[in-house]
Amino acid sequence: MARLRAAAVAPDDRTVTLLGVVLRLAWPAVLSSLVQTLVFLADRVMLGRYDQNALGSMQVQGPVLWSVFSVFFAGLVGTVALVSQNVGRGDLRAARATARIALAAGAALGLLVGGGVGLLAEPIAVFFGPDDATVVGYATGYLRVASAGTAGLFVASTAAMVLQGYGDTRTPLVVGVFTNGLNILLDALLIFGADTPLGRIPELGVTGAAIGTSTAFVAEAVLLAGVLARRDHPIGLRRPALLPAGEHARLARKMLRLAGPAVLDRLAIHVGFLAFVRVISSLGPRAMAANQALITLESICFLTADGFAVAAAAVMGQHLGAARTAGARRGTLLAVAMAVTVLSILGVSLWAAGPRLLAVFVPEGVPPEPLVETAAPCLVLLALAQPVMAIAVVVAQALRAAGDTRTPFVAALLGSLVVRVGAAHALAVGAGLGLVGIWWASTLDWSVRTVLLLGAFARGRWTRGALDP
Repeated sequence: MARLRAAAVAPDDRTVTLLGVVLRLAWPAVLSSLVQTLVFLADRVMLGRYDQNALGSMQVQGPVLWSVFSVFFAGLVGTVALVSQNVGRGDLRAARATARIALAAGAALGLLVGGGVGLLAEPIAVFFGPDDATVVGYATGYLRVASAGTAGLFVASTAAMVLQGYGDTRTPLVVGVFTNGLNILLDALLIFGADTPLGRIPELGVTGAAIGTSTAFVAEAVLLAGVLARRDHPIGLRRPALLPAGEHARLARKMLRLAGPAVLDRLAIHVGFLAFVRVISSLGPRAMAANQALITLESICFLTADGFAVAAAAVMGQHLGAARTAGARRGTLLAVAMAVTVLSILGVSLWAAGPRLLAVFVPEGVPPEPLVETAAPCLVLLALAQPVMAIAVVVAQALRAAGDTRTPFVAALLGSLVVRVGAAHALAVGAGLGLVGIWWASTLDWSVRTVLLLGAFARGRWTRGALDP
């Protein structure tokens, strides 16, 4: 019990203390993100070695699933803000009630989204895919199978948000290591097939990758929900909330109020991103496969930034809940500084090692030069984008934890929907820059978002955004 209670952030405005808190929260979140990245990388490498069309198909189903899931999951973004601020003010009953509401909503949304994706798998693959029957077929099969694990993904992600809002980033890391290891094992067995004492496992290719991913999502949901169901956990689902009449409804309304701008934020980002994907698809299968390899490498950076964003959100929410604005501001800036430093190093490292890393995405016996030559000119842009991406990701999440979901929406609307899509058409197609134009567009998007988000953070309106107790 004592160890569990110690997970919560102790609000403190001192820089040295805040540095320790941010590091304590960030390193498990960053490692958890890196574990996910390794799985993502292993998944793509295995598919690339299985078949280049299989890897290219991930340029269809990957962005589609990410976009659909992100838009709907934004409805639960208030979980971190409500849990962390209630923990900061010492109201664990309200934090427990928030957890229950969020998990029930997550399960319902997961079933709804999974059912929709499964039913519309083929039209989605045809619309977003290239004029290539093989790639479209791979994408359709993956979407149908992956949709079965959507409820697990939503429940697991919601449970992780509850734990992170409390200040526990280690439990999601431990569970993530196990389930992501399970994912890699299943991918290796099911993509290529294997002989076992019980018989031959058939070679399933892209479908095998989808089965591995869905199984891992369900396992993660069961394990994280099991942690929250423990009687000795302070945010335990089995502990009574004992809230006054109508309090649960009031918490649900708060979550909905925060969800509105957050859903619009995700919608703007992903409508823009899917339009962006269509531009990439128009460049042909080789550019699609090259871009998927580049995105896989960049995911190491993005998910690392997400880990620092988790730390910033917990510090922001709990300090605002305890009415310590100075600590909330300083903690966020420390998280930003660490994210910029780490992502800059990662970006330069990927730029230097990129040509060799890109070659692993090509099947044995197939010359790697065409894919590498297509992707390599974009590596310098990947490196240049990392500092601004780090700032945008961390500051946006900190503002959401403060209860400000509108500013990230405006930044996403202008950056993703206007700048990224417009620049992609103008540079990749209009100016004939191809994939280099795509990566210029992405870098410009992150730069615009960073300027807008930093401006809002500096103005300080978020300091009045702490949710009413």
